[in-house]
Amino acid sequence: MVALTLFPPTQTLLRPYLHSPFPSPNSKSKFIRNRNHHNPILRLRCSIAEESTASPTKTTSKSNSGESSSVDCVVVGGGISGLCIAQALSTKHAHGVPNVVVTEAKDRVGGNIITVERDGFLWEEGPNSFQPSDPMLTMVVDSGLKDDLVLGDPDAPRFVLWNGKLRPVPGKPTDLPFFDLMSIGGKIRAGFGALGIRPPPPGHEESVEEFVRRNLGAEVFERLIEPFCSGVYAGDPSKLSMKAAFGKVWRLEQNGGSIIGGAFKAIQERNKVSKPPRDPRLPKPKGQTVGSFRKGLTMLPNAISARLGNKVKLSWKLLSISKLDSGEYSLTYETPEGVVSLQSKTVIMTIPSHVASPLLRPLSVSFSKKWIISMFHVMTVLLVEYLDLGHLSY
Repeated sequence: MVALTLFPPTQTLLRPYLHSPFPSPNSKSKFIRNRNHHNPILRLRCSIAEESTASPTKTTSKSNSGESSSVDCVVVGGGISGLCIAQALSTKHAHGVPNVVVTEAKDRVGGNIITVERDGFLWEEGPNSFQPSDPMLTMVVDSGLKDDLVLGDPDAPRFVLWNGKLRPVPGKPTDLPFFDLMSIGGKIRAGFGALGIRPPPPGHEESVEEFVRRNLGAEVFERLIEPFCSGVYAGDPSKLSMKAAFGKVWRLEQNGGSIIGGAFKAIQERNKVSKPPRDPRLPKPKGQTVGSFRKGLTMLPNAISARLGNKVKLSWKLLSISKLDSGEYSLTYETPEGVVSLQSKTVIMTIPSHVASPLLRPLSVSFSKKWIISMFHVMTVLLVEYLDLGHLSY
């Protein structure tokens, strides 16, 4: 069956992190130095990352100018979404989709993943970590990076700055009665709301802010969810869809009438179904944590690209896409070797919507218009260096 499959881009995997004050030469940067104290010296940099300085694995495939070749699937976009899709097709579905090609307009893979190593520092100018779910760990193992995997300490405390003080976020249910980030009234409101004593759902799709304020109260939103949302999505929770951003929590209320009711129902349903055996190759994280790699997140796209080999085409800029009478798609690229045309049974697009929209207009004007209205946020990464930790008191 011929299909055009569209995957919206992943703009941010997780929140930006604080790593190092040394700027990338391709970043807009500003330094602030504290000159009033000798130790510790704290330097800050705000960086709006534009391009990576990392050296990617570059693989290209020569083709004669104007020559057309046919493949089973073309993945447009060599970011982490496109690469993971291509690897899954190559490893899990090779019998059905034996010939996959990934095309990337830039001369590197990885998209928003930008790891920089310089002067003894390693930092990220895009996403800095990922949730080590089983699908993600499968991708890590299949990419040959199991020994390079680094998992965070699940017991490490998390804090929110509120009213001039860093306040710990509860990490387990026994912390709930004692943490001081919320007032007693706010905790009571959240408890009753979680049990279902709150206004009913409205007749429209709720934003994250609307859902949380209605179910758990203003304090939970302002002191817990809003900081979390800003870090993970770099977006406005009043505009983010609750169903899209936090679908699991949204479904709890839908299925159980309340968050707690839905949680109990989900546990009962899960106990009725036997779990398939877990892949024995996968490492088992201890508790809730995040992951990265010894040399940064860029190791993953580079490893996937290396395994895909000449299936990854760099510096291939998509000029047009059209549907043929045969039902296949024709894609025309500007490449270092000249103009190249590819025919494919399926096209998967993992590029930003404002880039995809004009390319898709010949196929569907209405669909193209819907994509162009997607919102994108500029990500500012703050990097911090402490030159002398010996003089800090805790």
